[in-house]
Amino acid sequence: AHLQPARSRWPIGQLCGLSPDRSFPAPSQRLRTICCGRMPGDLAHIMRVYWSLFLGNIVEWYEFAVYGYLQPYLEEQFFQGSAIAAWMGFGVTFFARPCGGAISGAIADRWGRSFAVNLTIVGMLIATCGQGLLPTYDSGRTAGGIGLALLIALRLMQGMSAAGEISTISTYIVEVGSRESLGRCMGLITATSSAGFLLAKGVVFFTTYALGEERMQDWAWRLPFLLASVPALTAIWGRRFMPESAVFLREMDAKRCGGETMVMSAIAVVRACWRSILIGIGGVASAGVLWYGGFVWLSSYLLERGQPADGAMLASLVARLLIMALSVPVGQLADTMGVAWVMLLANILLALFGFPLFYALQAFPTSVPVAVSALGVGYGALGALGGVFCLYVVELFPVSVRCAAMGVSYNVGLAVFGGLSPVAAQASLRLSPLGPGVLLALGGLVTALTVASSLALERGGFVRLAHVRPYPYFASMVLRCPEGSKCADIEPAVDASA
Repeated sequence: AHLQPARSRWPIGQLCGLSPDRSFPAPSQRLRTICCGRMPGDLAHIMRVYWSLFLGNIVEWYEFAVYGYLQPYLEEQFFQGSAIAAWMGFGVTFFARPCGGAISGAIADRWGRSFAVNLTIVGMLIATCGQGLLPTYDSGRTAGGIGLALLIALRLMQGMSAAGEISTISTYIVEVGSRESLGRCMGLITATSSAGFLLAKGVVFFTTYALGEERMQDWAWRLPFLLASVPALTAIWGRRFMPESAVFLREMDAKRCGGETMVMSAIAVVRACWRSILIGIGGVASAGVLWYGGFVWLSSYLLERGQPADGAMLASLVARLLIMALSVPVGQLADTMGVAWVMLLANILLALFGFPLFYALQAFPTSVPVAVSALGVGYGALGALGGVFCLYVVELFPVSVRCAAMGVSYNVGLAVFGGLSPVAAQASLRLSPLGPGVLLALGGLVTALTVASSLALERGGFVRLAHVRPYPYFASMVLRCPEGSKCADIEPAVDASA
């Protein structure tokens, strides 16, 4: 159980899976032994010990969503009535994410996953609550200019903190979770992400319902930002007691014994794993477009086109509840058929149905049944099926550079495809009323092509796609254990708390 993977003896250029002669390790070398029994990191254990990780994930996505849902108010308070400028304020957060992911990832790879997630949750708390305390143009031109500058600064801080949060908790769960239930464990990240969106939508809706539009426009828009302090402080308290990943501790011990450098620079990580990083960026494309160009932007679009507030709320509620309900079953599908198989299926469906679903919304923008069917059920089901993207990306990298490489690839992809989606969707309406539907379909196409091409690269020996659980990865590539044999993964999952 303490044997190190063969890749730990390879030089830096082989970190992401290539042997020195560019050949791919044989299945017997990659698997060693496979452990098919139950392990401490099963679903119930993960929820009991690492609940504060998932609560912090709710806070992360809550803040991103709450800005989008409050966009009409922020547009008037900070951006003097410009919708595109307000969505650019939303998107600026994403451009801080690659830097934040690289920095937080380097910290996590050097000092541990537990230390890194405690830093990121504090940063998110300060940035989120700070946005609810800013002066606006209602207090005068000078105060409004200061408030706008501070808003951008806080959103950059929030983006850097959130970037480290999602990449580190994804790495954390992969390293402490049982391999037989890895998809289901990672499904909890997707479920809590949707819970954050749903919580943001509910807080904004009920605040508006209770206080009215006039108070919301005047001062009550601040409340949803400030209320984030409750779950954030709870998560900070809970994370003080989390055990470190045993896989990371084992890697640290091995490096100390071998006299190796404990952490690589971001440039060295990119040079070592550039193919895997590009695959990770493409793997995030559809999720960024659908979650931000779809769920967040579409809600504002429907309201502007005359959709009743109750109808938009119901459609978003159905979508989020559907994603939450299906996240673990979709994870089970990934545990059975492989994460790449599920990713390819999900994104082919998004490429096929992304445009027709938007066409229905554009043709009947005031119809509540159409909004619920297209946005709630249609896009909700597509979002649930593609919700394994975190597992897909984190699998690409070895433990020694996993957080840093995951932080770069995931956050670059989200910055490009997620951060620009609301702005691109809004701007595309000037070219065609169906422009956003084309963007949604293209997002699915980009990720589907990424998955397909990455499988070809692996067959050619140019990249290693699965550093944690090679089988099952893609249905046609499943290797089964011989009758009566015991199996163990390349990186055995031994929970530090066990």
